[in-house]
Amino acid sequence: MNYKILDNFLDQTSFDYLSSLKLKNVSPNEVLNHHNRVYKNGEIESHCISSEILKNLQNSCHKIAINLLNELAPHKTSLYEYTDFNIIETGKDYTFPIHRDHVNKLLSGVIYLKPEKNTGTIIYKNKKGDNPCEIPWKENRALFFSRTEKNSWHNYKGDGKNNRIVLVYNLMTTDTKAICKLEKINYNFIKFREFINPYFYRIFKKVL
Repeated sequence: MNYKILDNFLDQTSFDYLSSLKLKNVSPNEVLNHHNRVYKNGEIESHCISSEILKNLQNSCHKIAINLLNELAPHKTSLYEYTDFNIIETGKDYTFPIHRDHVNKLLSGVIYLKPEKNTGTIIYKNKKGDNPCEIPWKENRALFFSRTEKNSWHNYKGDGKNNRIVLVYNLMTTDTKAICKLEKINYNFIKFREFINPYFYRIFKKVL
C-alpha cells in the first residue's frame, strides 16, 4: 500500500484544541466516532469540533490533502465533494478488525492526537493480517493513503493502557458508481458489502 507520513501536520492551535476536547466517556472495549463535515461549497456540519476550528482545518489543510490525493490517486480527485473531520476514541482494550475503507473515501487520513504514547495504525498485506507494519504513534503525526480493493488493509487498537484519540481526515465522494468504475469493481457487490458490514462489526464487538 502506498502511503504518506507527515509529522507536525496540524498547526499548534488546532492540535491543542482537538487534544483538549471533552468527549463522552469511552469504556475499555468500545470505540466512539464523533462526526464533523465540511462541504465543497463551504457548508459545515459541526458536532464536537467548533465551526471556527473546522474552517481553520479546511483552510490550512485542504490544499495539502488534495495534493496528496493527486499524488496517490489522481484519477479520483475530480470526484471530491466534502471532507470528514472525525474524532475517534478507541478504548484501551479495543481492537478494530482488519478492513479496507469504504469506496467513497478518496483519501483516508489519520492524525494521532493523544496520549503521548499508544499504538499506531497497522497496515497489512492482506485481510488475513500477513506482514503487519505499524506506523508508529507520535503526537500530531499524520498518515494518508488512498484505498484500493487489494492493497489497503489496515486496523487500529488501544495499547492496553490508555484510550487512543485521533482525528480522522477523509476526502469524500458520494459517487460510488464512479469509484467502482475506476477501480473496476462490481457496484452491486459493493452496495451489498457495505450493507452487511455494520452487522459484521456488531458481531465482532460482541465477540470481544
